[in-house]
Amino acid sequence: MTKPYILLLGASQDQRFIIKTAREMGLGTVVIDANPDSPGFWDADMTGVVSTRDPRAIIGFAESLNVPLKGVCVMGSDIPYIVAAIAKHFGWVSVSEETARLATHKFLMKERFRERGIPVPNYALVQSAEEVYRHWQTWQCPSVIIKPVNQAGSRGVRKIDQKADIEAAFQQADQMGEVIMEEFVPGLQISTESVITPTQSTTPGFADRVYTDTEQFWPQILENGGWIPTCLNANQQKTVCDLVENAARALGIEQGIAKGDVVICPKRGPMIIEMAARLSGGDFSETMVPKGTGVNYVKAALQIALGEDLDWNDLTPKFIKPIANRYFFAPPGNLEEIQGTEEVLRWPEIVKFDLWYQVGDVLPLITHHGARTGVFILQGQSREHLQTLIDHVYGTVKFKIDGKWQYARPS
Repeated sequence: MTKPYILLLGASQDQRFIIKTAREMGLGTVVIDANPDSPGFWDADMTGVVSTRDPRAIIGFAESLNVPLKGVCVMGSDIPYIVAAIAKHFGWVSVSEETARLATHKFLMKERFRERGIPVPNYALVQSAEEVYRHWQTWQCPSVIIKPVNQAGSRGVRKIDQKADIEAAFQQADQMGEVIMEEFVPGLQISTESVITPTQSTTPGFADRVYTDTEQFWPQILENGGWIPTCLNANQQKTVCDLVENAARALGIEQGIAKGDVVICPKRGPMIIEMAARLSGGDFSETMVPKGTGVNYVKAALQIALGEDLDWNDLTPKFIKPIANRYFFAPPGNLEEIQGTEEVLRWPEIVKFDLWYQVGDVLPLITHHGARTGVFILQGQSREHLQTLIDHVYGTVKFKIDGKWQYARPS
């Protein structure tokens, strides 16, 4: 029997996990990327140097192959509209093009949520700094967020605490397209990833997000990783899971993965900040959830794309082991030397350690998630134990930048 093949969009380091998972499932892998040197090509059965943003070129490439392609999937890249267009052409399983449009336009997304009774912070599409200020006065909240409607990874996102900062934040977001403003709701933020089918759903991805140590970067909003397990109790977790699964269906996600960002408002309860119709990138679905719970729902995403039935027992946590990821936030400048990595890599608690810049590189000013310096993941006995280890990593690894030794802790 000929094995089925899956078309995977993207071959960066971020996408190697889905390629490897597909091969472990016995699938043939056809992987495309515009970069001919993409590391994911090393793991693939077949490759193509094709832009993941060009559906016509992707369809043409796929039609030229003499293999039984059965579906398309993506991890990390926020391109559900590309996936939807390809799947529609071939008759494969995917979210609809309408759902993909809603999931990549933050204003339309929130309009749909409001129509379907899904709680969200106050929001408005705005065309000027003056309009931002009028809405802010009406909402009577301490702070607001200004951001472009179609960007991911915190690009163009600004938190505004005073009127004088509105103009610059609006102009920056406006350069990237339409601008949305939102009420800033203080409270614990949660990252979720849900597996959705027409008859059932579950949320195996559930982590507390960390923002408390990145306030020095305001007005930029930057996350510094997360914790598994959550600090919420079982009833609170269920409330959040019900919310994100209902939100996914409100967007029209009936077969696939829904990536949710939630804030727990002390007065109004859980509210949806955003939702994506895709697997996350980074470490959440690749490392944090599998190492913290024993669940690899990337496999479920591939099965859904192929039109296969799921074994829901595979999506039930096998254990709960404390795990945390954190990021390095080195200041900008010429990177001349790095010390401390050898010591940290000897620790048995280190699950992952990755620096995204090498000696000789110029470190950028960090204004969004993609500009952070690196990541590390630790597994420990408790959150308190992990915090001790996190502090030790930040105090051990240091960077010589423009002749000066610097640590890369965000605060």
